[in-house]
Amino acid sequence: MKKLYTSFFLLAFLGISQLSFGQFYDGFAGTGNIGGNCTTVGATADCASNGWLTHSGTVGTINITTGSLSYSGLQASTGDKIHLTGTAALTRDVNAVITVTGNVAYYSALINVIDSTDLSLTGYDYFLGLAATSGSIPNTVSAFGGRLGIKAVNANKANFRLGILNTSGGTTGTSFTDCGIDLNYGTTYLVVVKYDKSAAPTTASMWINPTTLGGAEPAGSLTNNVGTSAFAAFGSVFIRNGYSSTILGGTPNVDIDEIRVGATFAEVTPLATSINEVSDINVMNVYPNPATNMVTIAAKEAISHVSIIDFQGRIVQEYDFNNSTEVKLNVSELANGIYSIVANSAKGNSYSTKLVK
Repeated sequence: MKKLYTSFFLLAFLGISQLSFGQFYDGFAGTGNIGGNCTTVGATADCASNGWLTHSGTVGTINITTGSLSYSGLQASTGDKIHLTGTAALTRDVNAVITVTGNVAYYSALINVIDSTDLSLTGYDYFLGLAATSGSIPNTVSAFGGRLGIKAVNANKANFRLGILNTSGGTTGTSFTDCGIDLNYGTTYLVVVKYDKSAAPTTASMWINPTTLGGAEPAGSLTNNVGTSAFAAFGSVFIRNGYSSTILGGTPNVDIDEIRVGATFAEVTPLATSINEVSDINVMNVYPNPATNMVTIAAKEAISHVSIIDFQGRIVQEYDFNNSTEVKLNVSELANGIYSIVANSAKGNSYSTKLVK
């Protein structure tokens, strides 16, 4: 279970129907891995799979794993997800071609950091971003911008933080702008990054769980322009595995899903399709209702995600499921009141009904 407090619920209930994947989208609907399993970069066709190319590292694979990540209000997930193991032994870095021609590009992704494996307490290391070039020839993909970084915080690495760096030219691990929020392992976050290369130095901005989706970029982003290196064009989106002896840590043990790249904030945060208010218990039945402790949802379509929303439009509980037609929710911690339950189906449909506690 994950708990988030956001305010886009009312937007979703406006009945907006939008199917937009931006200029690049990958929900990881393939099988096997991304970027192949080559042992020499650029030497064989096995440096490519499922639309991604290996440009560095030849140890291990970045595998597609069963199930998808989801985020309420965002267009329903497709396919599965990928997994980085977060160990220094895995050294495969991959990229996929993008086609953004202007000075500004956005990318978004759903991430779920599993644990603190290989995370540094000293400084950030980056694992996702945009590259100025693409390909599978060694050293041709090397200019990285809009770098999404991560580090552990607190005693025993109890939490982690995300940070943003525009490009290289700063100090290893410490040039990132810190998000200032202790984030939790095992929780899915929507991260959106904007990269503007129109001026020198370039500027990167980041939102974690943005307050609005599907329109103009909201306020409240973090920005960074510390790096001084130039960035000529948008050639690819990359996923990186790394370990730095300087900061004694590296990239995370993480699930990643729903990667989008586009020229606007709206393109990389498409809204969920219209939510249907349920009147037929054969479509979705919630019982017992009123509820005290446990609630069962029995649905005609397999359920992938459920949100419980209070009367102020705040998401107070969220659950991910492995596409089952019958799921159970523990609502014992909820205060007495009237709530909306929104269930996202594996087919991409969303259904809502009332719950009384």
